Amino acid sequence: MALEELFASEGPLAQEAARYESRPQQTRMAAAVQEALEQSRGLAVEAGTGVGKSLAYLIPGALWAAQGGRRLLVATHTRTLQEQLLERELPIAARVLARSGQPLRYAVLMGASNYLCSRRLERLLKTPELVGNSSWAVLNELAAWAKTAKTALRSQLPCLVPPGLWRRICRDPDLCPKKGRLCGGCLWRQDLERAAQAHVVVVNHALWLSSSRLPPYDGLILDEAHALADAAASHFGATLSPGSLLHLAEEARIFSPRASDRLAEEALPFFSALALRCGFREQALEPGGKLLDEPFEEVEPPSLAELEKSLAKAAELGADSDEADEAKALAERTASLRQVLRGLLQERSLDMARWLEWFPLASGVGFGFSLHVAPLDVSGLLAEKLSEKRIGVVMTSATLSSGQGLSDFKARVGFQSAHELVLDSPFDYRSQAGLLILDDLPEPSEDEAYCVQVADRCRRIIARVPGGVFILFSSWKMLRKVHELLRRKIRRRPLWVQGTGGNEALLEDFIAAKNAVLLGVDTFWQGVDVPGAALSAVIVAKLPFPNFTSPVEAARRRWLESLGRSYFEDWSLPCAVMKLRQGFGRLIRTAEDRGVVVILDPRVVRKPYGKAFLAALPACRRLRSIEEI
Repeated sequence: MALEELFASEGPLAQEAARYESRPQQTRMAAAVQEALEQSRGLAVEAGTGVGKSLAYLIPGALWAAQGGRRLLVATHTRTLQEQLLERELPIAARVLARSGQPLRYAVLMGASNYLCSRRLERLLKTPELVGNSSWAVLNELAAWAKTAKTALRSQLPCLVPPGLWRRICRDPDLCPKKGRLCGGCLWRQDLERAAQAHVVVVNHALWLSSSRLPPYDGLILDEAHALADAAASHFGATLSPGSLLHLAEEARIFSPRASDRLAEEALPFFSALALRCGFREQALEPGGKLLDEPFEEVEPPSLAELEKSLAKAAELGADSDEADEAKALAERTASLRQVLRGLLQERSLDMARWLEWFPLASGVGFGFSLHVAPLDVSGLLAEKLSEKRIGVVMTSATLSSGQGLSDFKARVGFQSAHELVLDSPFDYRSQAGLLILDDLPEPSEDEAYCVQVADRCRRIIARVPGGVFILFSSWKMLRKVHELLRRKIRRRPLWVQGTGGNEALLEDFIAAKNAVLLGVDTFWQGVDVPGAALSAVIVAKLPFPNFTSPVEAARRRWLESLGRSYFEDWSLPCAVMKLRQGFGRLIRTAEDRGVVVILDPRVVRKPYGKAFLAALPACRRLRSIEEI
């Protein structure tokens, strides 16, 4: 059956998907995806909100894979989209294919830390001296469950496992015997075997980048591709904290208690000393960070070298046993960690950002510290990864550009040879959405007087909106100040702020309340789906320019200027325009939605660059005052 028939208003898809509407944009995307997979070529697709991009790539992708005995790998950035594909879209695709007698098998694979390792669990049960009394009952319950379990996924466990305990029993690929040989009772083997038999396998960007035990695949879809460059920077970079050293000490204690205990004692003082040298003050109230410009003489805690030697010796004494393999793997991990530390604290290059961060602990007492290194340009690294296989690759998202075509996006992810397809949203924004720009505020700042004015405008807007309201910020500092002011003014409706609980639970509560007000930062600008009146207004407190004073942005500015490029025009402005488009996209999610976006930042009409923001937004009704809302 042709794709036009599958996506027709009375076709198989319409009969299997509730409230399905045939959209020409969806059919165009499906045809382009089918062509890219069949001809093994690249395709970048910006599919506006409402196009139905998930089914637009899953239906042709599933047909191509199932009919040809192939495997399609689908990689997303968020777990939320993974779950949506597995629980909603893939079952629909399977039913559509079943109508023509074609079965579809699909599976999910996640990163190693999402799986229980039965071997590590059994080993911990045999060493009660390393387990607290509070953990004993949990371990025994897991051991009983594992005897008949069909999956190793953490989400399927019969009980909650504290994070500290989970780190000691989750799968660690470095510690697998012989680095890849699976144990006889390995639960992860069952998940791997299901993936090996599937036509469609869903993973995340990080797992695709690592290629960790993925089954062979013949086609690749990268959804939420707007986040791919950030995922690559994280993957090809490194982050180290006192917790990294403490976790290593915990793993190695069974082989070398003395060196492990010394490392545990030295971890926090080592990072604290680095932070003090970078300008951190113990009386600090706000998070901060510093680029590592000057090489450090002391690049590791003294006990790290001792621990590496102890583990190497334990591996030699253990001969060919599984314990020897584990000791060897831990010795290699220690050596790798020492090398990363040396690179962070001694090497310097303009195309790599190296910085130290400090942040208040969740307990409210004291600060935490972390070291970071990340490449500023991942295009070459991604191009190499994409060229490993000569297969069809599709990258897609609702927002891939700042409204000026996809060439900048393709250059950023090393995908220059890909064909382009930009599909507008099928929604009627002129009748569904309003845009209000308030230009009676001064230019944004984070001082108290400005935040008072922002809170006042938000209060007046909220009073006009019976449904839910997002207030989106670019900094935690302003968010906290405005929240404190609104908390005293907003009555008889929920007022929530990001950071007080898990984002997924917070979003569920927001949707259920139908008239809540939620203050959020980065996470709630993108990838959040709240249909209906539960989200009727999105307030943008400030144009979302990257924080140019942050260490990584300071490094990026220095690097771009060394190449003779403009940080503002080539990076900061396009990033801000794209993020505003993403924030606007939270508002209208279905053809029945109505709502308003309010921009409180007057620069969008006062500055010449404001035209770039307005040109990138959907054409909708312009409001003139809060009263018109």
